Amino acid sequence: MVAKPAVGQRRYEVIEVLRFIAATAVVFVHIPGFGRGNFGVDIFFIISGFVMMLSTEVSADNFFRKRLIRVLPTYYLFTAGVFIVAILAPGLLNNTTANAVHLVKSLLFIPFDKNGSGHFPVLFLGWTLNYEMFFYAVFALALMATLRYRALVATGLLTVIFTACLGSRELPLAAYGDLIVFEFVIGMMLYELVVKKNVGHSLIMGGVVVFAIMTVNGAFDHRLVKAGLPSAVLVTSLLLVFGRNRFPRILLTLGGASYALYLTHPYVIQFFEKITGVFSGGATEAALALVSSLVLVNLVAVAIYRFVETPIRHHLRAKLL
Repeated sequence: MVAKPAVGQRRYEVIEVLRFIAATAVVFVHIPGFGRGNFGVDIFFIISGFVMMLSTEVSADNFFRKRLIRVLPTYYLFTAGVFIVAILAPGLLNNTTANAVHLVKSLLFIPFDKNGSGHFPVLFLGWTLNYEMFFYAVFALALMATLRYRALVATGLLTVIFTACLGSRELPLAAYGDLIVFEFVIGMMLYELVVKKNVGHSLIMGGVVVFAIMTVNGAFDHRLVKAGLPSAVLVTSLLLVFGRNRFPRILLTLGGASYALYLTHPYVIQFFEKITGVFSGGATEAALALVSSLVLVNLVAVAIYRFVETPIRHHLRAKLL
């Protein structure tokens, strides 16, 4: 069930569609033989900046607590699951080991290098949540300072932290000195431009993004430019064209389940491949495997969303808010 907006809050059902598109794109990254669709992450980050602005336009009460309730239960559940697998059957995992320090850093969203494989927590796709939680913390600080100018303050804080960490080669500082953090700024900028029609704020934030790109060596090869900016065009276009449109309930449900889909799909696909081996067959088998895996990962995600994620979230909101 898709959560209803607060009283007076604008409703953009197209955001749920964009979430589903983003999650599906990332699914294709992990389907054997494809390996493309990383831009889904960039869409997620841009959406996040937009939605955090949208969700606080009426009230900023309990902002960070609401974010924790939304993110932690599902992420912690599957992080614990992968850690247990690392203990009982380490051969099933590639670079994940039963390292207690890695587990603690994963649960606290502290970026680290996992066994030389790069910035990956125990649940490897959780690297994006490290950035999400970082943005939520910065945005919460901006809200404490001002509601009206929260986008500008958050942009300023992100820029200051980025500048301080720029050039750092060691995690976690290297993560915060990465241009990818400005995808959240793009999302906030789109809110100011599309929803509030505030050209002044939009120009300031857009200028910050351009300045960051121009001052970093090799920036034009960075994903912010190669994937983030095209993703911003896609998000902007869909917001302008379909911003007030209603969508079929199935799309809203799939969008609501996108978080569960994002976190679980690599493991579902790996299990499906190990059991069937169909991806290593001919063209017909590969096509059937593609369709079957897409259906399977979405069925698993919707089941988790309906019977695990949503009940836990409703329970915690009732208890803690």
